[in-house]
Amino acid sequence: MAKASKARQSGYVAESQLEAEVARLRNALADAERQKAELQTQVEDLRGEVSKMSGQLSSPGGEPDERDKQRLLAHLRSEAYVELFASPIAGVGVRAFRQIPEGVDPFPICNPHMAAKEKFCTCSHAELRALPDGVMDKVKSFFAALTMDDGWTPMRDEDGEIIYGVLTSGMNNLNLSWYLNHSEDPNVAFKDAEEDGGYNSFVTRRRIEAGEELTTDYRELGKEFYALVSGT
Repeated sequence: MAKASKARQSGYVAESQLEAEVARLRNALADAERQKAELQTQVEDLRGEVSKMSGQLSSPGGEPDERDKQRLLAHLRSEAYVELFASPIAGVGVRAFRQIPEGVDPFPICNPHMAAKEKFCTCSHAELRALPDGVMDKVKSFFAALTMDDGWTPMRDEDGEIIYGVLTSGMNNLNLSWYLNHSEDPNVAFKDAEEDGGYNSFVTRRRIEAGEELTTDYRELGKEFYALVSGT
């Protein structure tokens, strides 16, 4: 009798363990089903976002299609405003070849999904001094020194050298806005990029008439850049 009772007790313990394992697996399966449902919902949400984007950006990084062409034609009809010319202020400047409304970007990028994002390398003044004669001055005339949080004081490296942000693709990839000249009474204001790697832009302070030069205030770009025209 003792042996039979012990066997029944051993069988009871094993059966309890199996039942506990079954319950654990059922709970794990229920959790997995919930996670699966949540993931399916996320997938459907992402598909919806992709569908919306594909309607707006038809060929990101690929060949232009008819929608890209239509956006380009619309851009040329209503957003092409400026040209380069020999400026009476200094060197090459930017002027309007037709009227530009107040409060618009005179240099809008068409089909931005097909354009490379602007990336900058940080270069010290010492590194620029090592460039061939004349190149440093040209670089400094286009690329402002990086500034501290006050937007005025130039940043310096550990050796005390001023640091510049130079377009990674070089000077031959500059759009027309880089040729804006300085004015104490500018008709265009500078606007920082809204996201990392995005384009800096400008906005007209008032209506600009055809034939009028577009200018900005170099003080908005920091002390070092302003010194190019102020001599201070």
